[in-house]
Amino acid sequence: MLREDFSDLPELQLWGFKPSDVNLGTVKNLEKVRLGQLSSWRYRSHVKTCLAASHTLSDVTLEEKEQFPNAFVTHADLECVDFRYLLCGLSSGGVAIYDTSSIKKGRTFSEVASVKGCRRGSHKYQVDCVQWYPADTGLFVTSSQDKKVKIWDPNHMKPVDQFSIDCHILHHHMSPVAFKHSLLSVAGDTGEVILCDLRSGSSTHHLQGHDGAVQVTQWSPRNQYILLSGGRDHTVRVWDVRAGHACLRALDMNNSPPESSRFKKKMKKIPEAHKSRVTSLCFTHDGSWLLSFSYDGDLKLWNTDTWKNMNIDYGETYTELKKNLRMAVSYYTYPNLVFIPCKSKIVVYEILSGKMVNVLKGHFSSVLGVVYNPLSMNLHSFGTDRSFITWIPKKLLVSDLSDEEEEEEETISTARKTSCSAKTKQQATQDAWSSDED
Repeated sequence: MLREDFSDLPELQLWGFKPSDVNLGTVKNLEKVRLGQLSSWRYRSHVKTCLAASHTLSDVTLEEKEQFPNAFVTHADLECVDFRYLLCGLSSGGVAIYDTSSIKKGRTFSEVASVKGCRRGSHKYQVDCVQWYPADTGLFVTSSQDKKVKIWDPNHMKPVDQFSIDCHILHHHMSPVAFKHSLLSVAGDTGEVILCDLRSGSSTHHLQGHDGAVQVTQWSPRNQYILLSGGRDHTVRVWDVRAGHACLRALDMNNSPPESSRFKKKMKKIPEAHKSRVTSLCFTHDGSWLLSFSYDGDLKLWNTDTWKNMNIDYGETYTELKKNLRMAVSYYTYPNLVFIPCKSKIVVYEILSGKMVNVLKGHFSSVLGVVYNPLSMNLHSFGTDRSFITWIPKKLLVSDLSDEEEEEEETISTARKTSCSAKTKQQATQDAWSSDED
């Protein structure tokens, strides 16, 4: 059960919410929690969802150093241990780490460490993808069009190893749940998914099947051996890295009956997941759902148990970029939300219903990606306008309450006004000079 001071919700303490805050609609819901009519987890998730759907523009940005006068953020990743350190890949080929829990006087996130572009050890071209090591902050990985994947030691900000790939690298990813392997998936423009072993320092094998460049790869958060890839051939493929015939299936947007026997014999026509190139893949936190996004602005939801298209209508979403876009999903909220870059805006949808709940406007050109912090519920976005924006949740307004709660608040307000009016009238007509003794 929730306590009256919200001591078990540090996010609400941060924003100064109180149980008596009528604007949050907690008067009715907290009473239901205390009576056992409403799950405290459901209430907590509902409050977090409301906060995550109410982001607004803030003035907090990254600390700018003189050594990065022309560099801007091209990709970013937040470590999943303390949700504190933000890793940024720069257009100059360098990298920088920021502490999002420390805001300096100039309303900037303090810089922890950085490597200038064109410096020995940095990438030759802009950094296209960065990722923290999922288990801790002892390593991070970067990749670029210079055909190199670098493994870095953040304590010394020096690369400790690197993989030289014989193709242009478009994306890479490490499994968030792997404990029996340390494979890194690399998406190449030759149509192959290259698996690199961080322990041995060599590429183990190549997954072949895509007709054209592989745009993005994503490991499953539920199974350490399941890998997904999306390519320019409009397909999303599911791989089992243990199997001899690694490709298990290709997702079908039409949910056609499976033809496993034909698929094993190299089907003439592979099912397509989208009508255009796939530019982004993202799992929900529990791995129950997969979201895929394509260049034509089509967002699809897939059930990871059956790999069926759920046919959710998310409305019209547009993009101007053929390169990979980073979308984000909210953690521990009900319902879950997805944040999609849409030209110069960020559109927020409820994942299961497809309802649009917010549109964030602040960039002047195309947004490259967004990063969601589940601890502070802040949202970070970066784009081609060379700007980095932090979005913060705001307190809810009365209009954010449900219809029943609004009617209840109106009834209470009307009753209070009537009572005050009657009391004032009674005081005005009362004979203050009369005495009971008379």
